[in-house]
Amino acid sequence: MFSVQSPRPLRARGGDAAVERGRELRRESKVGARTRAKLREAESSRKEIEERERLEAEEADYRRVWAKGNELFYTRRYQEAAARYTEAVNKNPNEPAVFRNRAQCHIFLGALPQGLEDAEKCIELDPTYLMGYLCKAKVQALMQNYQSAMATYIEGLKRDPNSTIIIDGFKRCVTCIEKSKGGDVGIVDLEDILRDWHSDIYLSNELQKYMEEVAVLKKEASDERLRRMESEQTARTSEANHVQRQKETEEHLSKIQQELQQVKARQDEVANELQKANKHNEHAQNQLLESKKFHSEELQKASEHSLNLQHQLTESKERYNQLQSKHDVLLKERDAALEEVEKLRRRSAAMPCQFSLAELERATENFSTSTKFRECGVASVYRGVLRNMTVAIKVLRHDGQGRSQFEQGVAIHSRVRHPNLVTLLGACTELLTLVYEFLPNGSLEDFLSCEDKRRTLTWQIRIRIIAEICSALIFLHENRPEPIVHGDLHPANILLDANLVTKLSDFGIFHLLIQSNSNSTNHPVEAPIYVDPECLATRKMTPHSDVYSFGMVVLRLLTGKPPLGIKKIVEDAMEQGDLNSVVDTSAGEWPDVHIQQLAHIALSCTEQNSRYRPVLSGQLWTAVETMRDVAMLSSQSSSSLVQEESIIPSHFTCSISHEIMKDPQLTADGITYEGNSIREWFGRGKITSPFTNLPLQHQELIPNIALRSAIQEWLQQHSMVL
Repeated sequence: MFSVQSPRPLRARGGDAAVERGRELRRESKVGARTRAKLREAESSRKEIEERERLEAEEADYRRVWAKGNELFYTRRYQEAAARYTEAVNKNPNEPAVFRNRAQCHIFLGALPQGLEDAEKCIELDPTYLMGYLCKAKVQALMQNYQSAMATYIEGLKRDPNSTIIIDGFKRCVTCIEKSKGGDVGIVDLEDILRDWHSDIYLSNELQKYMEEVAVLKKEASDERLRRMESEQTARTSEANHVQRQKETEEHLSKIQQELQQVKARQDEVANELQKANKHNEHAQNQLLESKKFHSEELQKASEHSLNLQHQLTESKERYNQLQSKHDVLLKERDAALEEVEKLRRRSAAMPCQFSLAELERATENFSTSTKFRECGVASVYRGVLRNMTVAIKVLRHDGQGRSQFEQGVAIHSRVRHPNLVTLLGACTELLTLVYEFLPNGSLEDFLSCEDKRRTLTWQIRIRIIAEICSALIFLHENRPEPIVHGDLHPANILLDANLVTKLSDFGIFHLLIQSNSNSTNHPVEAPIYVDPECLATRKMTPHSDVYSFGMVVLRLLTGKPPLGIKKIVEDAMEQGDLNSVVDTSAGEWPDVHIQQLAHIALSCTEQNSRYRPVLSGQLWTAVETMRDVAMLSSQSSSSLVQEESIIPSHFTCSISHEIMKDPQLTADGITYEGNSIREWFGRGKITSPFTNLPLQHQELIPNIALRSAIQEWLQQHSMVL
């Protein structure tokens, strides 16, 4: 029996290949879509990073401007501080503390309406900020509007009834009101006012307790409501998930049924085609050829489309890499520019007033030996008149050590200011020269070495000198970011001005001397007796090294004896209980308690092991400060010239405004004026001297730093504030 083989379903085979190719095209399209989505996400991330960096830069700039305003305020440069605070307000107008700081500047500058406006703005931004109420009340009191000041103090007490500063201010305001009426404040009046305040305080405390209980109940109810809501949300989520899974299961079953129906239909079609295959074999072959041709064309199109997508993807990647590279380059350029700007700012801030070589030669008569009054190992010091000021001109050697000391001196002096540190007026880079204020009384060594001069240093003055040296050393040691160590403290480097006020010189350069003489057998410091023995042995300098030198100076001021063996003399006298036998009697009759305290301080500071030496800013400073205050009271009670000393020196006042100068500026006529006054003079178009009425060669102004320091010292001595 013969049998025939049925032909294979050619059309079905070609149709499956087309479906499979369509699926591949869809997958490639999805890959392209995901790639484009990733590119969009990368671009969005890059923009977010740039925006975050911009906001961080603005925040850092805002904080820097605020900190600069605080720094200017503490140095009493109120006009510049107010400008900085204004800049900070423009960057962030919602910070009440900045408005309060600017109000303080306006108060010191006499601009009371502006100060009142800033104080009110401070309270508007934060009604709970007590310093805003205090500042506003002070302005109102200065404007003699005492009723408004009292109202402001009461508002502050409502915010904090226990604030002592608000209560003290209110009392002073009541006193001012009574005095303005010609009367005095009575105790009964103050008790009535305080009774009302305490009543308000009691009610406020009861209300506060009630509010705290209500807050606890509210929190418990809120927690219970949140737990209930979370339970309901969990139940709804679980139910929704169950419904979703059931829906997905039904959809999946529906799809399976549809596929089964399609498979059955396809099987029927295949069976029909198998039955008709023998009859239409030739027709099927023709269709196969046409199908192959069609699928070949579709495959070609799909390949071309795939290549096009790959080409687009490659171009997108290259474009992204180019943008990323440009972004990195721009970031590096920005960082480099910021670093360069910071370097230029530091360099300009560190550079003092520049003097020419010709000016120095004229001031010292071509560096005549007659003008030289001091010479040390690395420099010569001349006295001269420079721009109508008597100055000390220190010429350093032209070698590596001299240049290092010059750069170190400029760097340190330009960033530290203290009443008991010598003031650097300027420098000459060409000659490696530093120009300081001239101190007419020379050094402490000059007084201790001369018997006649030593008598002028009474025990009260000596205690004040010890306190001033301690204050200057504490200031240097607490410098940030790194402490400054004097390293060469001895009486020859402790200078005295016309009022015997202490000025430390040659600080911060000791490590340069050690580095340049590391192979030398001779120690570089002029007075090795005053140097810490540990520093001599290890060549490592710390603030404890200055503590040792400070103790040696105290011993000399106490005894008036030469430094060699002085510590052993005092130790023996203390063991024998006879310290009075070693004190310097030319200073007057020392109080016994001060002799004991100074001897104990000096010996503890000169301990051989630095770990046992005290910290200057701790209990030592408290003891020295107390002795100074007692000595000054004793000196003032025994002096008959106190009233005469309170007379304002004529050269401290401006010839234009006739007031004590805050910002003395030297002009071309050689006369010093108040900065704002002379600028207003020039602003009115005048080109002549306000004092001589002669034409000025130029309108350049030079800060008179020495006069400004003298004014500040005088004001501190007489407890006055500009």
